Amino acid sequence: MRKPVTMRTLAKELELSLSAVSKALNDYPDIGPETKALVLEKAAELGYTPNNLARSLARKSSNFLGVVLRDVSSVYGEMFKSMSEVARRDGLHLMLYDTDNDPEVEKWCIRNLMDSMALGIVVTPVGEDVSYIEEMTRGRVPVVFLGGKATDPSVNYVCSDSFAGTEMAVRHLISLGHERIAMICDHKKSASRSAKIAAYEGLMAEIGQRPRIFFGSGEEKDIMASGYEQARRMIASGEEVSAVFAVKDKMAIGVIQALREAGVRVPEQMSVVGYDGIDAAALPMVGLTSVTQPRMEMAEAVIDILRRHAENPDLPPEHVRVTPKLCARTSSGAAAKAFDGHLPQKELVKL
Repeated sequence: MRKPVTMRTLAKELELSLSAVSKALNDYPDIGPETKALVLEKAAELGYTPNNLARSLARKSSNFLGVVLRDVSSVYGEMFKSMSEVARRDGLHLMLYDTDNDPEVEKWCIRNLMDSMALGIVVTPVGEDVSYIEEMTRGRVPVVFLGGKATDPSVNYVCSDSFAGTEMAVRHLISLGHERIAMICDHKKSASRSAKIAAYEGLMAEIGQRPRIFFGSGEEKDIMASGYEQARRMIASGEEVSAVFAVKDKMAIGVIQALREAGVRVPEQMSVVGYDGIDAAALPMVGLTSVTQPRMEMAEAVIDILRRHAENPDLPPEHVRVTPKLCARTSSGAAAKAFDGHLPQKELVKL
């Protein structure tokens, strides 16, 4: 079995000091260009690869950031690509963890990243209470919370303006002539959800309509199934509705599925708007009108905050709230007669 090529191997082969080899490999300014070229040539010849763990231990730091997501299939999983692009520009790389919405797994991921001397950690937290994450990481590694769950002034966070985004969605529907607009909402408590409800209720009051909000039970297996089940309940309720705003794109796709199975045409009989801007929303067979979170802008803010706080741990918490954009597609159209709950004689098929 071939022995691994180390810096000591290179030093012995070149009859140089270990310090000189280390400086050449790490591009120190006080090493001559000829020596550096000689070391790099020999390293390539022998197949030398750096031991990043050993390097991190020596420096008591690293060049990687941890990204801990509660669900990698969410819009933040798609945003990971933008974060990775920004990190590479800064000479950093990312390590991704999925907690599967489990707080114990979340703790394990953060401990593991701290043990690996991550330069910083991005977290989309499982719950709204992130005090245990603060206690674990305080004074040891900078953390930025991504999304609308953690927006306490004492922590770093980056999120989209959920209130403004919801107003965009609902005003879009109102501009198309819709008044009886339902809201499909998840069951989880968060500052983001509260902002969306407040914006929706405010606009309903503005046009003289009562809110029609359908909440998930919390028993659904996934977000799309939640939207599907809530749409079925909305249909069964007999509510006169001509449009639906769903707080997540995946929920909106579930709504469209339930409506189509019930024989309700989208957007001719019912318009549907989502929130997030996931890739699937743009597919031709989906064509979902959506409030899109600006991924690159959010990614740049996250990486910049972590880099600054890694360099200067005494900086005060930073808060970035970006404005989303509405992307109109084929799922929303001019209001026709409000759907009154009377369906064609067709049994709803279970997903």
